[in-house]
Amino acid sequence: YNGYSWDGATYVYNPFSILSFFRKAEFRNFWFETGTPTFLLKPMREQWLYKLNDLTVSERTLISYDIEELQAIPILFQTGYLTIKAKDRFGQYTLDYPNAEVKESMLEYMISDLRYERGVMATPMVIQLYEAFRDNDLDQVIQLTKGIFKNIPSHIFLSKAEAYYHSLIYLVFFYLGQYIESEVNTNNGRLDAVIQSSTHIYILEFKLDESAETALAQIKDRGYADKYVADTRPKVLLGINFSSQAKTVNDWLMEVIE
Repeated sequence: YNGYSWDGATYVYNPFSILSFFRKAEFRNFWFETGTPTFLLKPMREQWLYKLNDLTVSERTLISYDIEELQAIPILFQTGYLTIKAKDRFGQYTLDYPNAEVKESMLEYMISDLRYERGVMATPMVIQLYEAFRDNDLDQVIQLTKGIFKNIPSHIFLSKAEAYYHSLIYLVFFYLGQYIESEVNTNNGRLDAVIQSSTHIYILEFKLDESAETALAQIKDRGYADKYVADTRPKVLLGINFSSQAKTVNDWLMEVIE
C-alpha cells in the first residue's frame, strides 16, 4: 500500500488501504474497490495506452487537463493510479504504478477491457498460466495463450490486429510477473518475454502473421539465451506465431538447451 510520491523522493502509504487492512485483517485491493477507472478505459484504448510502467513525461503533461481532449496520463496521475518515481535535472518525470494494489488491479481491468470481457477478471487466466510454467506444461501454456484474443469481435480485431496483439500479449505477460519472474520487452515492433521458474528458463518470441520458424530463429540468431549460459536450469526456447485471421496461435516451435 506504500509508494505514493509527488517528488520522487518522499513516499507515503495509502491511509484508506492501511486502515482497511487492519480492520479486515487481510490483504485486498481496498482503495481500488472504492471506485474503478472505468471512464478512463475508453481514452486509454483510443490512445492505445497500455504500458503504464516507467513512463517519462514533462511537468506540463502532469498538470494539463482538457475536458474536450481527455488525455489519460494526467488523469491517471491526478487520481492516484500513477505516481512519480523519479525526477531528472531537466524537469522530466518518471511515472509508474504506486504499489502492487494499483498495479494488479489496473492490469486486470485493462486486460478484461481489451478482451471484451468486462466484469470477467483476468486473474484466473494469469494464475493458470503461472501454474503451467511452474509445472513445465507447455501444451497448457499454448492453450491458454490461444485464448487471449478469442472474445474480441473479429471485425474489431482485424481492423487493429497489430495493436491488439502487442497490447494484450504485453499486459498478460507483464501481469504474470506478479506471480513468477517475468520480463516482457517491446522493441521495434517485436515482442519477447523471459519467464523464470524454479526449474526452467523460458525464452519466448512472438510473431504476428509470420511463422514459428521465424520466431525461433530470431531467439537463436540474436543470442537471447546467452545471458543465461551460466545458469544450470534448462533453457526452453519458444517461437509462437499468431494468426490475425484466426485470432489465435496457429504455429509454435520449441527447442531445449540443457
